Amino acid sequence: MPQPDWDQLCAVAFAGERVRARRMARHGGLTESEALQQLLKTTAQPRSLDDLVAARLQGIVQGQARSAARKQEQALAWQRKQAARMPASAGWTGWFDGSACPNPGRIGLGGRLCGPDGFVTEFSLAGGQGDSNQAEYMALLVLLNAALAERPDQLLIHGDSRIVIDDVTGTHRVASLADYRHRALAVLAQLGGVRFCWIPRRRNAVADALSLRGRQA
Repeated sequence: MPQPDWDQLCAVAFAGERVRARRMARHGGLTESEALQQLLKTTAQPRSLDDLVAARLQGIVQGQARSAARKQEQALAWQRKQAARMPASAGWTGWFDGSACPNPGRIGLGGRLCGPDGFVTEFSLAGGQGDSNQAEYMALLVLLNAALAERPDQLLIHGDSRIVIDDVTGTHRVASLADYRHRALAVLAQLGGVRFCWIPRRRNAVADALSLRGRQA
């Protein structure tokens, strides 16, 4: 059975274990990889090294899931707070996010549109291949078309891409995004009353999670 590789060992090793492994390597004539493997084998006893690596990787995945869920709940709470501050007639809000992995690579699109009286619609879609800026613009286009179907009087759109928001609002145009801009502006011309607001990524955790889900579809 193949031994865990260096990347896996580094991923599961604690900071103190990495320090001890470097010391072992210096004083024992070992490579750092050999020293770390030897140290973790000792730590794993009476289990195998594979069992230790699997258990720690599972813990990492579970920790990431808890962190993502916490960030999403914090973002939702912030979104609800922002919506509560808006007049009922201007209660339409939207969030968009696009991701590409690697960059460029497989694209995922996510977004959320909320209106008065508890209206909520979300999307999580695969977007083919492209870079992160293309992904962000594609997500915005899906959100705009979803809004067009509802015809809101006013709409406040949030996104964590300064490049796309600056491009669509005319603050700073990017030549390579011209096709996406023209398509977005054509929809915006039918909506009217749309404003854009840049937010940090942590405030956009819901749309971010939806885009990641779309990339895996």
